[in-house]
Amino acid sequence: MNVLEIKDNEFENIIKNTKGIVLVDCYADWCGPCKMMQPIIDELAREITTCKFFKINVDDAEQTSEKYNIMSIPTLLLFKDGKLETQLVGLKSKDELINIINNI
Repeated sequence: MNVLEIKDNEFENIIKNTKGIVLVDCYADWCGPCKMMQPIIDELAREITTCKFFKINVDDAEQTSEKYNIMSIPTLLLFKDGKLETQLVGLKSKDELINIINNI
């Protein structure tokens, strides 16, 4: 599955209406660690079919950034059935993310 880019005005609706586990990569184009995280997220999206993957550019997502208090990036938001389960800040390894997803 591909990582789908979502916009600020559709974020809540997508999260609320997507069943199961959802990982949202909150990033910015200028962010070095975000660029390092992107291939890991892309790989996970191809390998893990029990999770849906989205990304949102925080520079264009003031509402979402404020609601989830995103002060540092990359930030990963993990939801299950529309409910926020965990929020991770900073670069994470593929293995760390697999463990976190499997434990949700």
